[in-house]
Amino acid sequence: MNNLPDLTWSQHLRALADTDDKKILFVLTLILGAMIIDFLLGVTAAKINPNIQFRSKEGINGILRKIASIALLAYCIPLSVILPDGIGFAALQVLYLGYLFFELKSIVENLEKLGVNAALFRVFIAKLSQHLANNTPSENKEDKDNEH
Repeated sequence: MNNLPDLTWSQHLRALADTDDKKILFVLTLILGAMIIDFLLGVTAAKINPNIQFRSKEGINGILRKIASIALLAYCIPLSVILPDGIGFAALQVLYLGYLFFELKSIVENLEKLGVNAALFRVFIAKLSQHLANNTPSENKEDKDNEH
């Protein structure tokens, strides 16, 4: 008999991100996956698309930039711990989700270079960008109202 509970795939995913620490590592893993997909699509686009020159120097620079980015993103984890009252976690979340957003945008660009109609992805990214811009508090609204 199996003593393990029967969990759905969504419950497994939720279990991967049920604490703040796991959420950060989960998003970092998503970034790594997006980086790999982006790199592979970029190389494929450079090979297939006659308008793009395939240069090993650019590929190596891309790999080095991605490695440096991951090292910097990972370095921010212990730095976030020294910030008070959850500010570090929030800052890390914003940094990671922002970086993931730009990786996804780069994936869409590479899909377009491959000749894939990525209009649906473009609309999604534009709506997501608009939503994030509208819901990011740049200043307290009450403070703005009190200035006048």
